[in-house]
Amino acid sequence: MTDLQAPFHPLDSALADRICQWHHSDDELLWHTAALTSFALQQGHTCLWPEQALTEAPYSTYAELGGIALPSAETWLAHLAAFDLTPDSESPLILENERLYLRRYWQFETEIARFLKRSTTGALPLTEAQVRDVRNKLDQYFPLEDNRFNWQRCAAVNCLLDPTHVIIGGPGTGKTYTVTRILALLSAVSDTPPIIRLAAPTGKAAGRLAEAINDAKRELNLDLIDAGAIPDSAQTLHRLLGVIPNQLQFRHHQEHPIEADILLIDEVSMVDLPMMARLTRAIAPHTRVILLGDADQLPSVAAGSVLADMVDKPHTGYSQARVSQLANLDPKQTLNSQPNARDFVTELKYSRRFSDTSGIGQLAKSVIAGDASQTVRVFSQYEDVQWVRDIDPSRLIHQWVDQHYALIAQQEDLVKAFAQLKTFRALCATREGDQGTVHINERIVSLLNRQRQTFFHGQPIMVTQNHYGLKLFNGDIGLVWPDEHGQLLAWFEQEDGHRPVALGRLPGVETVYAMTIHKTQGSEFNHVALVLPDREHALITRELLYTGITRAKERCDVFSPSETWNRGVDRAVTRWAGLGLKL
Repeated sequence: MTDLQAPFHPLDSALADRICQWHHSDDELLWHTAALTSFALQQGHTCLWPEQALTEAPYSTYAELGGIALPSAETWLAHLAAFDLTPDSESPLILENERLYLRRYWQFETEIARFLKRSTTGALPLTEAQVRDVRNKLDQYFPLEDNRFNWQRCAAVNCLLDPTHVIIGGPGTGKTYTVTRILALLSAVSDTPPIIRLAAPTGKAAGRLAEAINDAKRELNLDLIDAGAIPDSAQTLHRLLGVIPNQLQFRHHQEHPIEADILLIDEVSMVDLPMMARLTRAIAPHTRVILLGDADQLPSVAAGSVLADMVDKPHTGYSQARVSQLANLDPKQTLNSQPNARDFVTELKYSRRFSDTSGIGQLAKSVIAGDASQTVRVFSQYEDVQWVRDIDPSRLIHQWVDQHYALIAQQEDLVKAFAQLKTFRALCATREGDQGTVHINERIVSLLNRQRQTFFHGQPIMVTQNHYGLKLFNGDIGLVWPDEHGQLLAWFEQEDGHRPVALGRLPGVETVYAMTIHKTQGSEFNHVALVLPDREHALITRELLYTGITRAKERCDVFSPSETWNRGVDRAVTRWAGLGLKL
């Protein structure tokens, strides 16, 4: 009907043509609504929300981009009412709760909401003896201290009560510590050893989950049955669902569900709407599900902000019925009921990594609260955070090479080289520009790889393409290091040591002295240098900054002009969705 200018894609126009053909209509506003709904999806939204769209570019300047002058939201929706866009219709465009969806994405949201409300399972039926055992194990695994409410203990009881429970918390709140003990508790009260599966969105996140679970298992005094029930390894969601080469369909779905009594999914903030819908389809009615993540982190790269939509921040509390159930299983702790409760969510509120004396923790809190002035005070009051406003990339890069990156190749063995790699990482908001990963990595490589080899001793690499045959996944980090014969290989960490891969067999990889913040979710480094562009950038949001800051365990240096930092703290990620309303 028309040619839209950048940033729109020809796909938006083509889809709008098809939708109008389906409705046998050449209505101008219907066409542009369909095109904008398609565009919104590409921007990470799951729907088009006219009320919000009219206040944001490029929707607010749509006429200047080859579109039309959009009416008020009320007029817009009233006009669309002339078409049958209800969910009960067969229209490919759906109007519900004043939001417009492509039918497929409306279906995804609906399926996830239905799954979270499922009642085919519920509170585990416990005998009096089992209730006593639960209370004893709560005291063993989650001892009460300091007269402070133990939210980890509360999460454990909730997982006994709910078929699906969501546990959220920031870094250091003990999410994996908590769920390991929850898995042990669920195993202890099961009549037979349960089949437990662990999964995460990426290979890197799955590896970190397995590592954290195994560390927690070693701290527990579990009998052989309970210890054996908790797996030592975790899978990516794609492997859990069963990838079929060259097909969109997975092996596991409604008719062939995942075989599991308990399923734990970590880093749920990284899971997009389509993947979460496909996961819920593959979960058997009897399977108990624990979803784990940090709702303040960056949402998924693709459409949706599923974890953030599932929960309220701060958590709104529990209903009277749930408060009574919690008191029955754990009479040592009491809560008051709250209106607008979300019983299927527990928020872990106390960070053990970031105490009140931690500048990193205080900076993260101030950033996610959108309080730029408070972040300035934090920088001035704490020694473990530093803000450098004048960025000199050349000086920074030489300093990082001398103090950190050159030391990797100087280590005497691979174990120490990996340990050195984890001590420091430069995290960038963007790939391009003088402060982007591409430029910074090129500069560092030029200093460390004078012979300009494709691969060189001590080079850190990140896998950018999944290779299921080699068990290498997007985001996996390796080191180029010689074997005992001096042959350079790519080495990747695994539970029992390091696994070599011939350099010629590697899938797509890139050098990662510097990484984008998006790629670091699920990672931790002793010292982080957060590098922002020298000018304001729409990509920089408080969620991006929070994610970067909380990758640091001991120190975080921020390199950013004042305007870039302040605008970033002020800007929040907003993704239009209807999942929260459906819940």
